[in-house]
Amino acid sequence: MKKYFDRFCRIEKYIAMIGIVVLTVCIFIGAVARTIGHPVSWTTDIGMLLFSWATFLGGDIAFREGRLANLDLLMAKLHLHFQKVIISIMYLMIVAFLVVIIVFGFKLTYTTRFRTFNGAYWLSYSWATASMPVSACFMMVTAVMRYISIMKSNDTKANAHF
Repeated sequence: MKKYFDRFCRIEKYIAMIGIVVLTVCIFIGAVARTIGHPVSWTTDIGMLLFSWATFLGGDIAFREGRLANLDLLMAKLHLHFQKVIISIMYLMIVAFLVVIIVFGFKLTYTTRFRTFNGAYWLSYSWATASMPVSACFMMVTAVMRYISIMKSNDTKANAHF
């Protein structure tokens, strides 16, 4: 199972990186086309679509790798038991927030299914709004796995940086 999860994480990271590169190329093409007097309207829309996916996937990647900002000054001074209690409360709040994002995100995705991008009329806006609940599902898996790992650990310094 761990092997599949690691493979999924690698694929997710590559998709986010490729999204940023293609987003940059699209915006560059759009800017050059406008400069020479032949604007291409779909480049901005594709850029927005890729930006939403890269942003939310990047959030999951940062969460999984522990690269989000935190204040561990107080946590590092607490006893291991109190750290785990606070971490449990925090992860309960994280999971509750992710459930809300998933539920309302999928509702938003469904309600925007007939809306299209201005320059890419052939592309449903739901593809952009789906990035939020799909990535929240990934973050839910990340949160559960990180929580289990933290609860198994007895390292107070590592737990302080949850």
